[in-house]
Amino acid sequence: LALLIIFLIVVWLMKSLKYSLVSVSPILLVVAWVYGYMYLANYRINPVTATIAAISIGVGIDFATHFTVRFKEELTGEPSRFPALRRAGEGTGGALTLSALTSIAGFAVLGMAPMPIFAVYGVLTAVMIALAVLVTLLVLPSMLLLVTPSLKGEEREQLEWERTRGEWVYEPHKRETATQER
Repeated sequence: LALLIIFLIVVWLMKSLKYSLVSVSPILLVVAWVYGYMYLANYRINPVTATIAAISIGVGIDFATHFTVRFKEELTGEPSRFPALRRAGEGTGGALTLSALTSIAGFAVLGMAPMPIFAVYGVLTAVMIALAVLVTLLVLPSMLLLVTPSLKGEEREQLEWERTRGEWVYEPHKRETATQER
């Protein structure tokens, strides 16, 4: 029920079922990987560690929603998906990474708690946040490219002209194109 409510909120925020599904999908990887890590590290599921899936979804969906919304903003008026994705990654990626690093450091300190149950919780939460930011910055952009249609023909030519005003050549895979002032 909680996952359904979160999904509906994401659909409302994104105003697109397609982008909502893409934003939620990588978070399911985080949940699976955290439980895989628990298995490999020989941690048991107990009342404290059982909550890690819900926290993974909560933290991961924040990262993914932030990145996807920024991508959609950058995409407006852009002839190609690639410069929009680069700007979203460069703009939002740094903020997400710094946010994740401070949270990871905070929970890693909890990993040194004298009570083993809290120490395990701190380590698992730090690992989960690291996985959530990695999935958001590595998996999500690829999925966004897959579901975002590429513009072609006159519509693309018109957007390229509006973007460049004939002053420079629009090359979507070059950094210079993504960093040009609008």
